[in-house]
Amino acid sequence: MLVLSAILAAALPARNAAQIPRGRFVFAGEVRIGTEPADTGTVVLHRVSPTLSGSVDSVRVTDGGRFEFVVDAAADSAGVEVHFASIRYQGLLYFGSPVTGTADLEEGYVVRAYPSVGATPDMRLPVRVRNVFVEKADPGPGWRVTDIFEVENGMEVTVVTSEEGATWSHALPPGAFAFGIGQSDLPPEGASFSGGRVFVSTPFPPGELGYAFHYQLPEDRFTLPMEGATGSMELLFREPAGELTVTGLASVGPLELEGATFRRFAGREMAPSVVVVEPGAPGTPMRSMPLLAVFLGLALTVAGSLLVFRARLGGARASSGGRRELLIAIARLDEAWHEGELAADEYDRRRRRLLHELKG
Repeated sequence: MLVLSAILAAALPARNAAQIPRGRFVFAGEVRIGTEPADTGTVVLHRVSPTLSGSVDSVRVTDGGRFEFVVDAAADSAGVEVHFASIRYQGLLYFGSPVTGTADLEEGYVVRAYPSVGATPDMRLPVRVRNVFVEKADPGPGWRVTDIFEVENGMEVTVVTSEEGATWSHALPPGAFAFGIGQSDLPPEGASFSGGRVFVSTPFPPGELGYAFHYQLPEDRFTLPMEGATGSMELLFREPAGELTVTGLASVGPLELEGATFRRFAGREMAPSVVVVEPGAPGTPMRSMPLLAVFLGLALTVAGSLLVFRARLGGARASSGGRRELLIAIARLDEAWHEGELAADEYDRRRRRLLHELKG
């Protein structure tokens, strides 16, 4: 990063204090397509606070993918929260990290975009973590399920839906119904359900994304398909769940969260398989997972649990880190609206929800 900073400092036009008006600062950086500097494109600078969001200015990239803005540093009455830059490449919008003031710019600012490739039937993005939360249907029989996947794209390309396939797809338990998308990295229209499968249609850039789905199961007995390799799997039943036999996962200690107790079953580095859940006590003592694996899995489960409970409660109060993420979400939503990617009623509904969460 220090080398990048030096390159930027040497390549961009030098500015001294006399050239920068008082109350302003330079927001400079570089656009990269994968690992290579961009040779064309327009960078948009966004300024976001609790009371406003929108673009400040736009510039074309110059040699080496460089760009520069002179930014008004004076805060409005509510105080400016963040600035960040974006670029549209091959029809997709990419964002740089949010920054506050000039300190976050000292080691160089990079907006990274990627070439897009269409999904194919043999392209399978691996599941790093899967957390499945289950509670008794009222009235029974059956269960209500929240199924959370953390999926990874380790390639240096953005995967997009094509005529050959969805961005990502996975089988759900046979007989599942009443499908819905939970609070996650998916917009409400970002996935569809048919033939016992979920199909994600939104682009998937390099990195990790979290997908959350809600559905119901009509019977107390069910099977849970595990497609491809899964790094970490946890199945959690909200008590009271009655006597259960779970085949394919190990029993681990319970989890207490938000006043509820969850019975847990887990596995690590799982090959494609099927987990079977049946009512009734197991005929033989259930195998326990080694203590170290329990501790390693706990952090993953808690992260997923907080996601689930935030969705149930309609949004938790925003912490300082959460406020930054909410502000970025609002700015991205505004950008999608201006690009004509959202209907007016959907834009208004989602923006009101984000502002409500921001105000806490």
